[in-house]
Amino acid sequence: MGCDIHIVMECKWDGDSSWTGAWSSDCMAGGRPLAASRDYGLFSRFGVRGPSDKPTIYPRNIPRDVSDLAWKLYMDAPTDYHSASHCSLEEFCSAYLGENPESKTVRKEFAAYDLFGVFSGDDRRQYRLVFWFDN
Repeated sequence: MGCDIHIVMECKWDGDSSWTGAWSSDCMAGGRPLAASRDYGLFSRFGVRGPSDKPTIYPRNIPRDVSDLAWKLYMDAPTDYHSASHCSLEEFCSAYLGENPESKTVRKEFAAYDLFGVFSGDDRRQYRLVFWFDN
């Protein structure tokens, strides 16, 4: 049995007070996207599946202001999920590239686009990822 990551990308426009679920790795036509592939090296950077000798983003739990989409998906199986966390889009991309520095499919300067289909340079919108793991 393996471990999978479940990711919800949330966004918030400047001036908004709440996050909106914009993308979920569990609701993608055609299967799991690259960002949600089974990558145990990446998982270790989030404190899951073994120690990491590299910079680690330890589980931060589900944020208090989580979007409705992320909360609904997380509550689908709360006893099966573990190590819930969240981070900025930039933090996730940096962890991915740190674990996969020779990637031919994810370009450093366009990692947010290659992994999630968004440009992170938009100053009017903030992105964060809420994620958890299963066994």
